[in-house]
Amino acid sequence: MRQTLDLLPRSPDPMIPGMGLLMVSKDLRALEQVEAAAPVRKPGRVRRALRSRSFAWAVALLVAVSAAGVAAVAITGARDEADRLQSELAALEAAGSEAGGMLAAAEAANADLRATVARLEARIAKLEEAKVRTVVETETVTETVTEYVPNGRRIAVEVTGFEGLVEVYDVRLTHSYGYSDLIGIAENTSGEVISYAQLGCSFLDAKGGLLASGMDNKQDWRPGQSWGFVCSADVNATGGILRVDEMS
Repeated sequence: MRQTLDLLPRSPDPMIPGMGLLMVSKDLRALEQVEAAAPVRKPGRVRRALRSRSFAWAVALLVAVSAAGVAAVAITGARDEADRLQSELAALEAAGSEAGGMLAAAEAANADLRATVARLEARIAKLEEAKVRTVVETETVTETVTEYVPNGRRIAVEVTGFEGLVEVYDVRLTHSYGYSDLIGIAENTSGEVISYAQLGCSFLDAKGGLLASGMDNKQDWRPGQSWGFVCSADVNATGGILRVDEMS
């Protein structure tokens, strides 16, 4: 029986790895040493001691296995969390890479647009330089046009029988040095040369009575030519009549 006890396996180390470090009481080792040095007991007592030691070893083994299982579960969870974080990091890196690619593409498009604008501006500048300026030269033509005014008050003009051949304008009655003058403008509108033309005039008083008569004439009167006539009498007239007497 003593030999059997001597051949018992060595007790485990005081420290057993588990979840952390599992500390095993050193009293178990001391107990074994005491039992080995003690006198031989009866078989019944020996069996009880063996059973006690076996129970203690079973408890220690159960505790170690439980701790190892807990540690394995913790390690597995940590690994899963690390894998998840690694996946999220990879996704973030991929998103950042995609955003960087989009930014680079936008910058390239912006550079292309700036280059296009610069080319268009240069083309516009060349077109403006190549514009042909058309200078229109205007020639000012001065045409003298005779402006006629209506005949004066208390003046009558008669062209009966010569309508369309002569026009008489701006007839006025004036006075100077005791004379009365009927002055005005006549124009040849016949389209032909009038070899001789004669205008007659009558001077009237305030009541319409005849005071005196007079005449004025013109030779070789060309078409469109104006004639400034003067018909005078030695009277103080207040009205007058101008007539076209003759044209040939």
